[in-house]
Amino acid sequence: MTITIGAHPNNLATWILSYREDLQEPLRRTAGDVSWARYADGRETAARLRDGGIQVGATGSTPPIVAQAAGDEIVYLGRSEPHPERGGVVVPASSAVGSIHDLAGGSIAFAVGSWQTHAYVELLDRFGLAKDQLRVIDIPAIASAADVLDSGADAWLIHDPLLAAVEAKVGPTRTLATVADLVPNRSVFWGRRDYAAEHPEVISALVDALNRVEEWAASNPEEAAELLTTSGRSDSKADWMDALRDRPWGVAPVDSGFLAEQQHAADLFARYDVISNEVDVTDAVVA
Repeated sequence: MTITIGAHPNNLATWILSYREDLQEPLRRTAGDVSWARYADGRETAARLRDGGIQVGATGSTPPIVAQAAGDEIVYLGRSEPHPERGGVVVPASSAVGSIHDLAGGSIAFAVGSWQTHAYVELLDRFGLAKDQLRVIDIPAIASAADVLDSGADAWLIHDPLLAAVEAKVGPTRTLATVADLVPNRSVFWGRRDYAAEHPEVISALVDALNRVEEWAASNPEEAAELLTTSGRSDSKADWMDALRDRPWGVAPVDSGFLAEQQHAADLFARYDVISNEVDVTDAVVA
């Protein structure tokens, strides 16, 4: 038996676990061979699941909905607590943009297809903006401060530690809508339906391992921050410590509240043409 798990720097649990062999050991006792596919962009997760390169991955709320709408046979395996990270829709402190409504006719930069797409459609919906009133500028999933600033956007949909890196370049910023104002911003653990159906004991052991690594990070924030400086997102241990300080940790089973959140997002995606057809997220639940 074997399992290959996708890990990328925007999902802290899988990224850290991929480097901590001691925390992988109970999973190996159940799964046998455990291997890791590390990649920079979490938006690759659906394609890697589809071609069998990985059996399980982790992203934000957007990619599994898009994958399900495309007809991929995926299932939800677990979810984190909400992550109300510092950031959201951000502008320089000197910007003439004083509110979300002032952005009408302007532009916003974010990693299209990531959790920020969910936050973006929530922004449109809650503030009554039409999608043609904001020009979207795509930036890399692992963006640098230069990527953000060179986008020329009027506002950025970003959070720490990238926000801290941007502030180091431009000085203070103002947040027009926080991450928590817009989305729960959970990590979502999902995978191939066929693998999950055939190996429920491995999936259970994986969720246990993810919980262990989250408990380890909560208890060892300096070590976690040091490890994350190698991820490509930020090489500042201090910025990572700030980002991790108030982070809720833990992985929980899929429940009705989480599914309601995902269904709300899926309905918005259909309304704003992020996906071309409506989906029922309960079809992606293990029977």
